[in-house]
Amino acid sequence: MHRSPPPRSVPSVRRLLMSALVGFTAMASLSAAQGAEGAWPDRPVKIVVPFPPGGAADVYARLVGQKLAAATGNRQPIVIDNRPGAGGVIGTDVAAKSPADGSTFLMVTIGHAVNPFMYAKLPYDTRADFVPVGIVAQVPSVVVTGPALKGKTLKDLLDMARAKPDDLQYASSGVGTTSHVGAALIESMTGVRMSHVPYKGAAPALQDVMADRVALSVDIITSSLPLVTSGKLNAVAVTGAKRAPKLPDVPTVAEAGIPGYDFVAWYMLLAPARTPKAVIEQVNAELRKIATAPDFRGRIEDTGGEAVSMTVPQAKDYLDAEFTRWAKVVKDRNIKAD
Repeated sequence: MHRSPPPRSVPSVRRLLMSALVGFTAMASLSAAQGAEGAWPDRPVKIVVPFPPGGAADVYARLVGQKLAAATGNRQPIVIDNRPGAGGVIGTDVAAKSPADGSTFLMVTIGHAVNPFMYAKLPYDTRADFVPVGIVAQVPSVVVTGPALKGKTLKDLLDMARAKPDDLQYASSGVGTTSHVGAALIESMTGVRMSHVPYKGAAPALQDVMADRVALSVDIITSSLPLVTSGKLNAVAVTGAKRAPKLPDVPTVAEAGIPGYDFVAWYMLLAPARTPKAVIEQVNAELRKIATAPDFRGRIEDTGGEAVSMTVPQAKDYLDAEFTRWAKVVKDRNIKAD
């Protein structure tokens, strides 16, 4: 006679159900943990800008912040934290001492590569305390003079400087700033000696160039372009490796007499050194996407700059080369912080 198998006991069925539930819960917990780990940002984010509001670093940081927030579904606010002072040192120190958890980034430019050689001591280790995340933009400068200055070409200016060493004056927006080191690089590469006249910002420096109280400045195109197009300044040469689209008839410094000269202001996003690698890679990937967005590229080009895309290793190599370059210029020209 065929007999049906005995029914399972209630406790046995219960154990099977409980075991399955425990396994499902464990898998769900693991999946949630893995998802949370990759879900940057998981807390509010700040981009420290070690300069006042309104400058190029501030403008670019705000553009990047808006784009990063949109790319991540506005899960968390991304705010700009302006901490100006001491040539960028104050804000950089704030970022260096912030948690390395993906909640803090730092927007820097050339001064970051100049400061460790210009200052006898800094409250942070420029190289050890930060890692590059990606580069945002490059912006050329323009060698500008007042309309009444006798010298109209770069050769004229170099001849004037050689004829009377230390007599020709150039204005900058401060010691160690882009306009200072751009002119210092001209001195370093040619051997000419000019006198540096630092100001507190680009506006007063350019006012004195326009009034012919100072012979020239190597000023970022963002601030000098309107004065050139209005005829208040004479554009002698642009500092990048190629001519500026906004000033197509103005030669490069290399074309005008200093072969190999290539100088642009760059804007790079850094993070505290122990920030998780996965976060660095994610933000870098977003920066590279942002660099291809037509509206972002257009905004950068409106300022006279160019949106740039680099991987993390490429950004690191670029920054390392800048440290090497400016260490030599600072030493050659004996540049020291005030």
